[in-house]
Amino acid sequence: MEIVWIGLFLIGLGFSKYGNIRFGNEKPQYKTVSWVAMMFFTGLGAGTVYWAFLEWGYHFNAAPQLAGVPISEAYAYELSLAYAIYDWGPAAWALLCVFVLPFAYHYYIKKDNELRFSALCKYSVGEKRVNGWFGKIVNFLFIFAAVGSICISAGASASTIAAAFASLFGISTSFVLMVGVLVGTAVLYSITSLLGIEKGMRKISDWNVYFCIALLLFILIAGPTQYILDSLVNSLGLLSKEFVRMTLWTDPVAQTGYPQDWTVFYLVYWLVFGPFTGLFVAKISKGRTIREIIINMLITGTAGLFFFFGIVTAYQQHLRMDGILDIPAMLANGQSEIIAEATINSLPFNKLAMVLYLVVIVLFLATTLDATSFTLSSTVSKGLKENEEPKKILKFMWCLILVAIPLAIAYIGTDINTIKAIVLATGLPLLVILAIIYHGFLREMYRDYGDKTKDDIIKESRIINE
Repeated sequence: MEIVWIGLFLIGLGFSKYGNIRFGNEKPQYKTVSWVAMMFFTGLGAGTVYWAFLEWGYHFNAAPQLAGVPISEAYAYELSLAYAIYDWGPAAWALLCVFVLPFAYHYYIKKDNELRFSALCKYSVGEKRVNGWFGKIVNFLFIFAAVGSICISAGASASTIAAAFASLFGISTSFVLMVGVLVGTAVLYSITSLLGIEKGMRKISDWNVYFCIALLLFILIAGPTQYILDSLVNSLGLLSKEFVRMTLWTDPVAQTGYPQDWTVFYLVYWLVFGPFTGLFVAKISKGRTIREIIINMLITGTAGLFFFFGIVTAYQQHLRMDGILDIPAMLANGQSEIIAEATINSLPFNKLAMVLYLVVIVLFLATTLDATSFTLSSTVSKGLKENEEPKKILKFMWCLILVAIPLAIAYIGTDINTIKAIVLATGLPLLVILAIIYHGFLREMYRDYGDKTKDDIIKESRIINE
């Protein structure tokens, strides 16, 4: 139920007079395409490419539970795609967006250069508590959540990348290969991190947009085009019809635990991703209004996810119907690491497709780790100026840490239950902190703009020297 209220709150805020508040009276720092690209690749990260090839299979295996009654196999296909898009669509972007606004308001409107998570709480609990033990706990939870959320994605993605490399070069997968994958990715994102956002991450994000489009178009054209397009349209209808039920379903009769294991899990998952995504997106949103941020995160972000998950899922479903590749059975047999590789190999010109896939997932992972190292470095830096980035040595140290932990996860083995346990442990405390932050954020925004009209806010938020 909370996600429905969050979505309504964001839409209401975006189209109210407060939606005209601009974060900095100047032209946007980045072109819209680059801004949206960095927002997308940071917000959903490497997990997008990993889960796009897996998620529907879990839902397909549990389709009777999702429907609440025995259903046909045809409806199981439809429902599994709708649930995959639901988990990564509007609900995800709404929770990520919720964290962006307080960071941006704090940084650009209140002119406070402290980008610590705890600094957002001072408008509610006071600066004394923020500088004391309370602030230290909040910052620790922020760092713990950011590192935990990214490392589980990196650890899971590394095994998938290793399997794809092994397939491409005809070698066997091993832990050593996964180490090589993560180290190679670390070199890439360390270089981009040291170059900074403008020369590094922005360019990688721009390139990855084109690579993603190329991969999806290739699958769409080489695969069953009509079936994929029909599935996309059908999933929109199913989501429109079932969205409220998906959000509020608690399964009180059968008590299978599925909504708790997946729907609730994902709400916590996005809570974990929220703080570090919020800080980074706020930093790159100079010159944007509240309305622009909300619209782009809810609509543009969801649209990108819809096509990514929709095209990949529909293609895999058709493979199963043709008896070529059975994703649900592979998941049931613990073969998740080779599913993406097997899917790509089923395409014509599979070697070329595999190279394109590897470029996409490596750049996804590099972009996510780059944004995380920037965010964590900003958190532990004091008094960064408006256009200043953290020290390069600090970002490099975080780059090393963000490689070491996924290696440990890959070494001990990562399964779905391990991922869920880590997410739940890091995410739940953030819900309480988010409530504290919004109490102060909304109060400050009302104090600053409550007595001003819409025209006053537009005039005050105009772009200077346009």
